[in-house]
Amino acid sequence: MSITSDDSRDREEAFWQQVYEARQAHYEAQFGPLPNDILKMMNLVGVWPGGGLYAIPATLLGDSLRVYTTFGLTNPDMPATITVSNSVTQTDAQGRPIGTQGTLQRKESVLPTVPGQPGYGYELMIVTRDEGDWPLWLLQWAVNAELLNDVGILERVKQYQGLTVEQIGIGGGNAVNIFIAPAQPPLPTGFSLPNGEMTLLVMTTITDDEMQWALEQGRPALLQRLLQSGIGQVSTLNRRSMLA
Repeated sequence: MSITSDDSRDREEAFWQQVYEARQAHYEAQFGPLPNDILKMMNLVGVWPGGGLYAIPATLLGDSLRVYTTFGLTNPDMPATITVSNSVTQTDAQGRPIGTQGTLQRKESVLPTVPGQPGYGYELMIVTRDEGDWPLWLLQWAVNAELLNDVGILERVKQYQGLTVEQIGIGGGNAVNIFIAPAQPPLPTGFSLPNGEMTLLVMTTITDDEMQWALEQGRPALLQRLLQSGIGQVSTLNRRSMLA
């Protein structure tokens, strides 16, 4: 009996759904129910068709905590094979995207798949006590960098034992410094999915002097200092420096 392209497509779609549901089950067991609607990135609809962002009231982590997370970087159809060029995004008065136009094309080179690694190998999250759009700005920056520019965030985190980036825009003319590191307890460090072992990365906002301290003392020392200070991997805008 021959296998048709329709049969192969059906199997791929069924496996994709298995991965999605497994990831959803892990998230809901650790953080709380996912919202009904995923937040799509309009400029990446043709690049990341099954992915998006979630803003989750993380009742299982703490009454006042929220988790903002990517959801789909570990999909079976990742790494992305499509990119977009000449992208133009229309925004509203607050700078939020309301529409986008661009040209889809196949990437000249595609990141190789890594055995045992689902898609890009990770999902990225921000934990905060604040409800707002700024965590979504940060996640969009990271996803665009990964899917369109193949920056290899997970590989950089492993190589440099964390990743620091200065002055990322969060709307309204504001910007923050960020530190990306593997999730630490009480957060889960990752999950087993049908397509491999997923690493959970956490993006944490840091102050200017904490950024400079990390350059001098190293990123592992920054992570330990954040954990020991009680700040942990929870992001708070305009907080007092732990070094003060």
